[in-house]
Amino acid sequence: MAQTYNTMNTLNSGTRVGTMILDHFIMTILIMILAAPGMVYDMIQTFDNLDAQPKLFLGNLYVNIFAFSLYFNKDIYLGRSPAKRILKLQIVDIKTNRPANPLQCLVRNLTLIIWPVELIVGLTNIERRVGDLIAGTKLTTYGHEQYQTKPKWILVVIAIVISMLVTYLTMFYPIELIMNYSGLAAD
Repeated sequence: MAQTYNTMNTLNSGTRVGTMILDHFIMTILIMILAAPGMVYDMIQTFDNLDAQPKLFLGNLYVNIFAFSLYFNKDIYLGRSPAKRILKLQIVDIKTNRPANPLQCLVRNLTLIIWPVELIVGLTNIERRVGDLIAGTKLTTYGHEQYQTKPKWILVVIAIVISMLVTYLTMFYPIELIMNYSGLAAD
């Protein structure tokens, strides 16, 4: 059964782009579900107090850092993001052909900040985009029997902590610096 499926579900540029777009859509919705309540709270607080300093509607900083860091960690559970599960794909280690570990998945997804380049490379090299080349991974079709493994929970936690640090340093800390420098920081 798995062999028949693998020959029918070949990896192509449409599948590659489809998984990138579907992942982006799913992860954006997840981030908004987590971040929106804090942003709405900030808006209500600002509009209720006419003397309040305007906020950037960032909500709870820690929740937002966690929410945005999830984008970099979309594949950390056994090398399969939500879109890859839907499309029956998996990220595997190029050397072992086993599911990529959480740190490899984090490294491959950090390059998503240059997504136009990733898209072009993904169209020309269906199995490996820039992040895959750096992390030593590739995209392949999923075969249940072939890829049975258990998650490495310690590496999952490490990947989440690292991605939260990267998210803070690249997204939220610069905003704090700008707000402090411009005098817009909350007292």
